[in-house]
Amino acid sequence: MTTKRKPYHQPIAANWWLKLGFYRFYMLREATAIPAVWFSLELLYGLFALKKGEQSWLAFVALLQHPVMLVINMLVLAAALLHSKTWFDLAPKAQILVLGGKKVSPGPIVKGLWAVMILVSLILLTWVVIQEQ
Repeated sequence: MTTKRKPYHQPIAANWWLKLGFYRFYMLREATAIPAVWFSLELLYGLFALKKGEQSWLAFVALLQHPVMLVINMLVLAAALLHSKTWFDLAPKAQILVLGGKKVSPGPIVKGLWAVMILVSLILLTWVVIQEQ
C-alpha cells in the first residue's frame, strides 16, 4: 500500500557546522584530507621527475625550494600534525587495553604514539642527512 503523504525533511542550512565549536573543529579535521591529497600529488610528481632523469629531478627540487612551495608544504605539515593529533586521541577509544585486569588510561597510549612518531621521524631525518654527506 502506498501513501500520498510526503515525508518531512527538516531544512538544513549550508552553514550548519559554523554554529558549534565542536562542528567547526570536526570540519577542520576532515579538511586535512585536502593537504594530504596535495602532498600525495607532489610525491607522484617527484617520482615522475625522478624517472625522467637528472635534469627533471633538479627542476623538481628547485620547485620545492620556491618560497610559495615552502609555505604550502609548511601548511601541509601543520595539517598532518593536526590529523595525527586527532588520530592518536582516537586510538585509545577504538581499542581499549586491559593489563592485569585494569583498563589502561588513554594518556600513556597517546604519549607512546607521539614518542614512536617522533622517534621514527628522527631516525628517518638522520638517515637522510647521512645520505646527503
